[in-house]
Amino acid sequence: MFGEPNKFAWQIAQKSNLREGTDGVYKIIRILYRYQQQKLTNKEFAKLVGIPVPVVSAVRGELMKAEFLKTKNLLSSTAISWTEKEMGLRFEFSFFQEFSPSSPILSSEHLSFFNPIIKALEDRPPPEYKYDQSRSTTETVLKRALIMARNGDVEGKKIVLLGDDDGLTLALAHLDCAREILVIDIDSRILKLINDFTERNNYSTLIRTQLWDIRTAFPEEWLNYFDTFEMDPPYTVSGFKLFVNRALSLINPDSSSHGYISFGNKSPFEKWECQEHLNTHGLVIEEFIPNFNKYIGATILGSTSNLYTVSSIPQKVCRTELTDQQQAIYTFDEDKVKDLPTVGYQIIGEFYGVSKEILTDGDHLKGIALLGLEQSKLHTEEVFLKKYSPYGVSIIFILVESHCHIHTWPEHNYLSLDLFVCEAKEKAETFFHYFLRRINPVDYHKFQFYRGSPPISDEF
Repeated sequence: MFGEPNKFAWQIAQKSNLREGTDGVYKIIRILYRYQQQKLTNKEFAKLVGIPVPVVSAVRGELMKAEFLKTKNLLSSTAISWTEKEMGLRFEFSFFQEFSPSSPILSSEHLSFFNPIIKALEDRPPPEYKYDQSRSTTETVLKRALIMARNGDVEGKKIVLLGDDDGLTLALAHLDCAREILVIDIDSRILKLINDFTERNNYSTLIRTQLWDIRTAFPEEWLNYFDTFEMDPPYTVSGFKLFVNRALSLINPDSSSHGYISFGNKSPFEKWECQEHLNTHGLVIEEFIPNFNKYIGATILGSTSNLYTVSSIPQKVCRTELTDQQQAIYTFDEDKVKDLPTVGYQIIGEFYGVSKEILTDGDHLKGIALLGLEQSKLHTEEVFLKKYSPYGVSIIFILVESHCHIHTWPEHNYLSLDLFVCEAKEKAETFFHYFLRRINPVDYHKFQFYRGSPPISDEF
């Protein structure tokens, strides 16, 4: 009666002027399904979905016109069947009522629910430290699965896990509501645990596994396919970035997808670098739970790590590094190359939607860059400015630390920046963000490279 889910949700979003689009409609339907016996007021409902009261009322009104609702809180019997079949919904509010992410222990109800898989989780192989593995407590694994389910990112979803030494796949499968789960891992021991569990519990149509090094490009059939991703990446900034980039290549580009990232505490600058990478690649942090993950041992992490819940913005997602990569991403790899030569750090910036006034005024642009270099404590030796006819400029700054090149294409509202420095990474980052603020583009892409580092191999 209601047809294909994405089309139905899109129609409701259009008729009710819902800016959150299909994702917002799905969230509202999920809350209606879970709380239909609770008789929520519009205010209570709006608080649960994070959408203003007038908009929630408009969406409910459109759902009633479509005969999806019998009353503003009660789904029709046809709608209940449709949501369970097409959206995979299963859990009512009561299942999550006793669950608190901040609580160190799970309720007896949840422990009883997950009891059949607890023994399997206890049989996880010991951590392989060269892959930055750490053993999560059983409670952490179960709570992570519950958070994903609470947020509607398991029911009816196609889920990909980029590494799973925690055994989260077992908990997600036991929830018995995902549409499909793919596990990608470099460790064959982990995949054997999951495959044995799959065979014992007849989950072969639900779970697929693949032995894979994340530095190797993914096959085309995986790309643009999944709704939800989860990862506990290596304890390095380079590992964090590569795992995020790989995840972005896997999610559906036409709708908002959700991801769950477990990552340890880093220095303030490294935290900023990771969060900046999320933002510049089209991901926003929806929820941050500090010290959520508890580990047995893992003293390098302080025995805890943080959980980030992120959402993709389809029109802003930046897909990079789809090819094979050779950089060090594990702490073990980085330790091997600490003493190897690195000649410099390079930032490539691509800025879109820059005003023509800035792009055609070479002297003004030179002044912006000179002030930014000075404030970043980078030292300018010489400057060359070339103005093109009918428009466009190139500016080359010879630095004590290396060079900075700026080129503009006013006809495309586009500016290119190439900054290369020797042993001055933080200064380069400071300049980039100063320059970004001053030229104020509509959008931009940023790429960073360590130059001169040799490829990593097991021979080092």
